[in-house]
Amino acid sequence: MDMFLKGKVAFVTGGASGIGRQCCLQFAEEGANVVIADKQYDKAKEVAEECKKLGVEAIAPPCDVRKLDEASAAVKAAIDKFGKIDIFVACAGVLQDAMVHKMSEEQWDEVLNVHLKGHWWLAHEIVPHMKAAKYGRIVFIASTALRGTRGQANYASAKAAMIGLVKTLAYELGYLGITANIIGPGLVHTPLTDAFIKNEKASKPMIDSILLKRREDIGPHFAVTQDIANAVIFFSSDRASYITGEILLVAGGRMI
Repeated sequence: MDMFLKGKVAFVTGGASGIGRQCCLQFAEEGANVVIADKQYDKAKEVAEECKKLGVEAIAPPCDVRKLDEASAAVKAAIDKFGKIDIFVACAGVLQDAMVHKMSEEQWDEVLNVHLKGHWWLAHEIVPHMKAAKYGRIVFIASTALRGTRGQANYASAKAAMIGLVKTLAYELGYLGITANIIGPGLVHTPLTDAFIKNEKASKPMIDSILLKRREDIGPHFAVTQDIANAVIFFSSDRASYITGEILLVAGGRMI
């Protein structure tokens, strides 16, 4: 491993499980210190310990992104510990599925508050530190669901709105060399999607629509968390220093 992120500090929401956890581990493998910001505090602490075993520093401040004061406290904990935040990865997510005419206001607000409002607020808190350092990498995890998907009006709307937020950050921060990009995963096997994937009747049409077929020894055709984390690491590194405001779909060609 080149460890081309050695000494950097990565702040990852949703870092206790799924894509976020994999990002934290790969950041640690690349030499970055990690802030695992998650409301699943016990799991986040376990991920922090895994990161430390890879030779870096890691902390796990409680961070329910819906609670703005808690999000602010998590950023403060990161600054108090490391003195900076070089990389901000917005990965926390939640599902509250229902058809539009059956969706409650609470279901709508829950998903928008996590994916959009909470991550806007964290950008609000983190960006001043990046501006002071004249350095930063911002990566938001959106979804191919942004084009609309049955039963997920809240989720699709939130993911589409995240694109507007990130592109605005790219406009506002580009003059300092700070980048902001979006990754749009397709179907990824995580704790959030496990039940769906195991429901073959529901998931088979989506899996069959993936163009890029893996070898049988690698596993099923849907993405695994490492596929998404690889893209996050790239956008977080200086190898992507001249890329900003872009959307990278990591979906096995499903969106062609």
